[in-house]
Amino acid sequence: MKTPVMLLLTNDNELEELVADALSEIGGISHLTRTAGDALETICGVDDLDLAIIDFEHGPHGITLLTAISTLREDLPVIVITRDDEQHVEALAYANGATACFSKQAVATQLANAIGRACTSRLKQVFA
Repeated sequence: MKTPVMLLLTNDNELEELVADALSEIGGISHLTRTAGDALETICGVDDLDLAIIDFEHGPHGITLLTAISTLREDLPVIVITRDDEQHVEALAYANGATACFSKQAVATQLANAIGRACTSRLKQVFA
């Protein structure tokens, strides 16, 4: 099986570690970006991306980026990470194309499972 390649947009070191833990469970390569602009540049420039993970602490830039991804790369699954108190953001994320949405309190196993499901689904589409 192909090693999953994903984009991570965050400035949060704890979230970065959580994703690293999740990746260690399934294997994978991550392109770490710190700004929505850099994330969009990566999404447009890296053809073999299997997944994007967006930290919505980037505020309106997160929703704008999610909408851009859904428009430019509708085949690319996107997992959104929110703060615990942002349930309205979860609804907005799903409405704008998110595949899954977790709070920052998510454990690495939950995230690894979501990454695995999203990448497996994507790889089935690519090789069908």
